[in-house]
Amino acid sequence: MGRPRPRIYSLAIELTAHCNQKCDYCYNEWRDDNGQDLGAPTKAQLLARVDKILDAIDVDHVTLTGGEPLANHDVFALLDRLRERGVGVQMISNGGLITDRIAARLSEYPIRFVQVTLDGADAPVHEAHVGEGRDHFEKTLAGVRALLAHRVPVVGCIVITRKNALHVGAILELWKSLGVKHVALSRFSPAGYAAKYAAALMASVSDATAALEQALPFAKDGMRMTSTMPMPPCAVETERFAPIAFGACPIGTEMQEVALGPGGELRNCTLHRAAFGGVKDVLESSVDVAALLDAPERSAYQSRHPEFCDGCKHVKTCGGGCGAAAEWLLGDARSTPDPFVWQHIDEAFAAKLREARERAKITTPDKRRLEVLR
Repeated sequence: MGRPRPRIYSLAIELTAHCNQKCDYCYNEWRDDNGQDLGAPTKAQLLARVDKILDAIDVDHVTLTGGEPLANHDVFALLDRLRERGVGVQMISNGGLITDRIAARLSEYPIRFVQVTLDGADAPVHEAHVGEGRDHFEKTLAGVRALLAHRVPVVGCIVITRKNALHVGAILELWKSLGVKHVALSRFSPAGYAAKYAAALMASVSDATAALEQALPFAKDGMRMTSTMPMPPCAVETERFAPIAFGACPIGTEMQEVALGPGGELRNCTLHRAAFGGVKDVLESSVDVAALLDAPERSAYQSRHPEFCDGCKHVKTCGGGCGAAAEWLLGDARSTPDPFVWQHIDEAFAAKLREARERAKITTPDKRRLEVLR
């Protein structure tokens, strides 16, 4: 008998490199030119890649993402295939392309939820993050309302940044008024395209704490609240904020969400850049997809941690925070902790952030010198 199929929790399928927004916090490395070189796979490529992976790996569910997944017209063909195969589906969308007709079509599928992001409770704050001048705020709200009208479950999302940390309570009030009962708090992580906006958007520890303090009453009042980007416990006392649920990096475990890029490569997650085994497309005839999960990019990832984290009781679960952000911004996923933490520790890195803000004439307060718990 052959070995049993390996299992992962989720497969994030990046359906296309294209998007109708250009968010400063986007972790797609190709966002500068809207993914013109990558584009989208053909329908045949997309379905063949997904079939090959599902034949080789036991997957609890897939997450449809991009780019903007609804910018790929083959999304419904993929939904058909996933329904045929009995695989659970959820989607991450900016909501701006969701019309009443599209919401009605989505309602025909057993989608667990569509996650939509609002970064402000009004157009100026939201569009300061996602691109100004194209009515993105109103289009996103219209998309959310269309989904809810057709009984498609919606999970709200807020990307917590330096610009909106003090607006989180107002954004949650808006989500509540829309009837959304589950919101994901996603701390900005400077990976991919977003690395160039680290100085402008990366929240300080006090910013993140202020955001969580605003979120806590909503969580205690029954709104389901999850913190999807790891909050290193050395920086944020997560115990203070129960019942908000805090996650940790799952790379290398059965709870991992592996990313399938629009070019056909598998990566540790949507924020990471390295392809498993250097394989550019899983459709290559010589590729054993199950064996790719044993590639060192994944299997050896948790074997290292930053020297700064030596002796910390959380090191096995935290590992220093988001390694993808550390790699994109500081050059290595495991030499230093997450930049969210490192901005409070390393004077040279902190100085670079201050200089970048001064050059860009960013006037939001610099709250860098806060204690990091040890």
